[in-house]
Amino acid sequence: MVPRAQTLLHRIHRRGYETVRQIVPLPNLDLPFVRIADADRVLDRVAEEEDRLEKVSGRRNDSDQLRLPYWAELWDSALAISRVLCRGTWGQPVEKMSVLDLGCGMGLTGAVAARLGMNVLFADIEPDALLFARLNSLPDASRVRTRRLDWRKDHPGEAFDLIIGADILYERKQWDSLEPFWREHLKPGGRLLLGEPGRQTGDLFLDWIAARDWQLELTEQSVPTRQRAIRLLVLRQKTKPPRA
Repeated sequence: MVPRAQTLLHRIHRRGYETVRQIVPLPNLDLPFVRIADADRVLDRVAEEEDRLEKVSGRRNDSDQLRLPYWAELWDSALAISRVLCRGTWGQPVEKMSVLDLGCGMGLTGAVAARLGMNVLFADIEPDALLFARLNSLPDASRVRTRRLDWRKDHPGEAFDLIIGADILYERKQWDSLEPFWREHLKPGGRLLLGEPGRQTGDLFLDWIAARDWQLELTEQSVPTRQRAIRLLVLRQKTKPPRA
């Protein structure tokens, strides 16, 4: 293991995370990937910390203050998006493509995009998630950046050819922040690629986004980790006709 990888892995372990290394098989690509060994243990740690804070303060944090460690799970939607990235035809050289992996978690989809030659910004609200993203994309570090980001209030100040989001639609109250964020940070003609596993909130999102100025293409992608295919949403901003 190269020294930089050892340093990142040491920092991850110092934070109390147990890890496993696996090979993620993808079309024409086998990607080495380091992930949390047991995501439930991370959830237990958060719950224990919440209980401790409640005992100290005498009150329980509200849901906005308590951030559940969704990033610690390798979601099926990330696998589906990764497979699509490997098979994609983008209409431009991949080395010229800028990609935002929004809510990147441990960084699978962004690491795949970087391996394919794209320039990737990993963004997540959790600093520990970004450590994993940096480690998993280390072979392509020259094409990778990381940024701690809260899409409810932060503005990276740049636009992207492709924004990818694996399973970020689960909470209805986030949509009112996500939609303007996408609009602000997607280049003209750019695409938004979302993976959604078929939740009821995903069904509601289809009607919700249809009422806004987005062109939607809906497909499915099977993954070996589940029987039901992942729902994939490709969104583009509608082109407004020129004024007469």
